[in-house]
Amino acid sequence: MGRDLQKEYGRFGLNHGYASSPLLEGDALYVQVLHGMKTTDPSYLLRIDALTGTTRWRVERPTPAKSESPDAYTTPAIVRRGAETEIVITGGDVVTGHDPATGKERWRSSGLNPDHDPNYRIVASPLVVGDLVIASSRVRPLIAVRAGGRGDVTESRRAWSFDNGPDVPTPVSDGTHLYVVNDKGIVWCLDVQTGKLVYGPTRLPLGTYSASPVLADGRIYATNEEGRTSVFKAGPAFELLAENHLDDYTLSTPAIAGGRIFIRTAGALYCIGPSH
Repeated sequence: MGRDLQKEYGRFGLNHGYASSPLLEGDALYVQVLHGMKTTDPSYLLRIDALTGTTRWRVERPTPAKSESPDAYTTPAIVRRGAETEIVITGGDVVTGHDPATGKERWRSSGLNPDHDPNYRIVASPLVVGDLVIASSRVRPLIAVRAGGRGDVTESRRAWSFDNGPDVPTPVSDGTHLYVVNDKGIVWCLDVQTGKLVYGPTRLPLGTYSASPVLADGRIYATNEEGRTSVFKAGPAFELLAENHLDDYTLSTPAIAGGRIFIRTAGALYCIGPSH
């Protein structure tokens, strides 16, 4: 059993093909299609019943973005504020928060594309830290928006902005600090609540970084496309702990489960950790 969303709602029109992951929350599967480079069809957010596969709702998401800028390869995120939950998505020059029961847009923040660049597609996904939504663009800017507003919150809910964000890798946070690794392997550490610079720029081994950094056991793991993983300590001072090289091409973000690290490369799936 399956569904073909392109047959139901029109072909995906992203310049580099569809790449957003679905978001599973309880019995709901949220799927975003944010596109515009190769289509005039509207972007939309879809809620699917995870058990039956039927559509609960589908809402269109219009934005002022032009050319390639409507395209987003991001994955939705969830914000929980007491008893209230919101689905947050980034793309098309804006960040939006949606009611999970209906899909209705509750709030919207502009500012991801201040110069209205027609080629400002977004790859890095939103990151949620408490009620803060950390939203990446195409490097500049990286913004933090406090969720829970209503209507246009561009000015009223903006917490901070930083001009050295990533393009492809999604940042990671330990709840106190935000760790940004850009595509060239340069690291910045910010105070996640204020955006104040804690340290950086600090360079990791030369290479292109497309995988997102991951955090586990007080350590940040950052893998470049050549399969070299740098491990550095989480905290207010940069300390490189280890470097490991798999000598294989990878674009994938490492996954961590059961005390083991899983890295998928072009040639293999690696499991790194205790053998017992």
